Amino acid sequence: MRRLTSFALAALLATALGVSASALEFKAASGTATIDGVMDDCYLAAEEIAVKYQSSGTTGDGKTFASAYCVWDADNIYVLFDVTDPVLSEYHHTTTFWYSDSVEFFLDLTNTNDGTDITTINAGQYTAAADLPGKDNTIWNGRGGHWDANVANAKWEAKKTDKGYITEMQIPWGADYTPKAGAKVGVVFHINSDEDGVVESREGEYFANPDLDQSQAWSKVANFDSLVLTDAVYVPPVEESATTADAGVIAALAALASTGAAALSLKKRK
Repeated sequence: MRRLTSFALAALLATALGVSASALEFKAASGTATIDGVMDDCYLAAEEIAVKYQSSGTTGDGKTFASAYCVWDADNIYVLFDVTDPVLSEYHHTTTFWYSDSVEFFLDLTNTNDGTDITTINAGQYTAAADLPGKDNTIWNGRGGHWDANVANAKWEAKKTDKGYITEMQIPWGADYTPKAGAKVGVVFHINSDEDGVVESREGEYFANPDLDQSQAWSKVANFDSLVLTDAVYVPPVEESATTADAGVIAALAALASTGAAALSLKKRK
């Protein structure tokens, strides 16, 4: 029997564990955000996640992409999408957000990635719109066991920017999950792009993973990526105080004066 290579063994192990060898691992920072469609400093400690890979079979022009960030605390996970989208929808589809410009965050707190229907486990799809005409941020789209139990206490807000929009979410962990630093949860990041303004039409779908088909994340926990809950926190940069700077200048001038005086004294002795 031929000896298996380490790569083959790794692939077999990944298959046996129900984990895709192509799954990515992202990092969330620790912090609490204000849900207002504005990027708080706490997100700066989190990994910037590029959501830019177009799903096969969609016809988007490729000009829509996003940077996503996650922070967490004992009660919630906070997700911010900073979306570049040159053409925003003319319509806000209240019951079918995904046909408008919108963002989707998929969360699997079991982190099993085994193809289970999300309606039967602690997993959910959370879809929120861009800042569009008729926007109502009391309405979500989504599904899943986690969604059913927690959407009533979830929040989102969206604001236009000079390049597109920001949509920000606050999603409770729920009674059945206790977060801790170092834990991993299953995630998918997804944006929708409506480029022609036609009702019930969506041209582009974009994801954070270039290798996996994540288009069925709304249905089952398969091909999810992982998000690590780190204890990293945002630390504001420390600016040098005027007093410290002035003291440094004075010390430098004093040193120069001392050097000059010594040179003058030496010259007089000659």
